[in-house]
Amino acid sequence: MLFPAVATIALLIVVYVHANIPRFTARGPKRIVAHAVLLLSGLGFGIVSAMLSGTIAPPWAVIACGMGLVHLPTLCVLALKRFGHSGRS
Repeated sequence: MLFPAVATIALLIVVYVHANIPRFTARGPKRIVAHAVLLLSGLGFGIVSAMLSGTIAPPWAVIACGMGLVHLPTLCVLALKRFGHSGRS
């Protein structure tokens, strides 16, 4: 099935976002809050989705996809900032 491939893409999104947050976010509490909010909301969304999915997909794949889905808007913002040569905010 495609579950490992989709989960891998989702986890690559998560890694990319967290690796690039320091490039566009100033040091201090803003950066810590950004990491914490993304990780906690991603885990929460993934766990709730895994509980509701039943036997459709493996829970680990649903959790990974949930995390990737939560990080997707941040990926878009970071991509726009990179293409616009934006500085730290």
